[in-house]
Amino acid sequence: MKPSLVELVNAIIRRIQERPDAAPSEKGLRSWLARQGFKKNEIEAALKLVRPRFPEGVEPERNPMTSVRLLSPQEEYKLTPEARNIFHRLELYGMIDPYEREMILEHLSHFEGEVGVDELDYLVAWMVCGGRDVGFQQTLFDLFEGGDKTLH
Repeated sequence: MKPSLVELVNAIIRRIQERPDAAPSEKGLRSWLARQGFKKNEIEAALKLVRPRFPEGVEPERNPMTSVRLLSPQEEYKLTPEARNIFHRLELYGMIDPYEREMILEHLSHFEGEVGVDELDYLVAWMVCGGRDVGFQQTLFDLFEGGDKTLH
């Protein structure tokens, strides 16, 4: 992904997280992003990536590999905000599929207390990385180490 697209997706995610009670509309996000100085084609590309994560009322993109599932209150409680952010990015960037997501969430219950970035990193490395190439593993490392680094 281009750095500007990653920045744009991050801005959309922050905007949605800042206002959990107000469901965002695509039209509202478009105008807000345009006022922030983003270009129309970048906005379209970012909204295409984020669209499956919109709350009810916005039609998700039809893709059989993309399943929209909100975290349960127990799952949200188990993850620290930083770990939850990285977990959502893994899904958003298509780095884990729905089956892998469910396996990771299932194993969260084996940890006592909150699960931080290090524990999530361990789970993802153990459950996902074995069958992936070096480029994927490096991207995953960058995501866990820097959070907002560019994905290639």
